[in-house]
Amino acid sequence: MIGKVKDYFQFNKKERNGILLLSCLLLLLVLFYQFSYLLKQESKTDFSAFEKALTELEYKQEAIIEKQKDSLFYFNPNTLNDKGWLALGLSLKRIKTLRNYQKSGGVFNENLELKKCFAISGEFYNKIEKYISIPEIKKIEKDITKPKTTQQLVELNQADSLQLLSIKGVGPFYAKQILKYRKELGGFRNYKQFTEIWGLENLEFEKFKQQTFIDTLYIRKMNINTESLEQLKLHPYLNYKQAKMIVNYRKQHGSFQQLKDIRKIKPISLELFRKIAPYFKIHD
Repeated sequence: MIGKVKDYFQFNKKERNGILLLSCLLLLLVLFYQFSYLLKQESKTDFSAFEKALTELEYKQEAIIEKQKDSLFYFNPNTLNDKGWLALGLSLKRIKTLRNYQKSGGVFNENLELKKCFAISGEFYNKIEKYISIPEIKKIEKDITKPKTTQQLVELNQADSLQLLSIKGVGPFYAKQILKYRKELGGFRNYKQFTEIWGLENLEFEKFKQQTFIDTLYIRKMNINTESLEQLKLHPYLNYKQAKMIVNYRKQHGSFQQLKDIRKIKPISLELFRKIAPYFKIHD
C-alpha cells in the first residue's frame, strides 16, 4: 500500500522538466502583472476642444441675453397675444396658466397685480416691470334714469282700506282705526283730527301728510233739524247731554234756521260749536 502511494508522487525526468517549465511561466506571468503599470505611459487629456465649445456657448448665451434685452417692449398684459409673451421670454406652459387666469375673469388693473398671477414669477416680473403699460380704466357712469314714478296721493275722505294700506307707515290696524273714526265723524277736516284716533300715537304724521290730502267736500253732514237723539249722541264731538239739549231746543223753538243758532244753547261753547258746525246742516 505504502509503495503504491510512493510511486504516485514520483516523477520521471520528462515530467520533472515539464513541471519546471510550467512553474517558470507562471512566475513570469505573476511578475508581469505586478509590474505592468511601469510599462504604461501617462497620456495627457486635451481639453482645448471642450474649452473652445464652452467659450462659444457662453458667447451665445450672452448674445441671447442681449437679444432679449433688445426685444423688450411696452405692452398691455390684458391684450398681449401669445407671440408677444414668447418674445418677452415667457414659456408656453406659463402662457397657458396665464390664459386660464384670464378666462376665469382675471384682469390686470395695475402693474403689481401681475405678481399675484401664478404664471408670472418674481424674476420675470422684475425684468418686464418697466415695460408694463396698463391704460387707466375710466369708469363709465351709466346714466340710468329711473322712471320717475309720481306717487298718487290718497284722498283720506274717500279712500278704502286698500288705498290706506298703500300709504307707507299705515298697516291693517291703522287703516281699520282710520276708517272707523271717519265713519263716526263724517269725514276729516284737518290732520289734527288724526291725533284723536285711538292707537295712532306712533304714526309719523309728516310722512303721512306727504302721501295724502283731505278734500272737505266729501264730509258727510247730518241734518240738525231731523236727526234723532240716538244719532246725534253717536258723533265723537257730542255727548248724550249735549245731544239732548239740541233736540230739546228744536222741540221748544222749532227748526234751526241757521247753524249759528246752536250758539243759543248756552252749555255749547264757542270751541265746541266750531268743531261740530262743519258736520251739520239745516236742510237736506
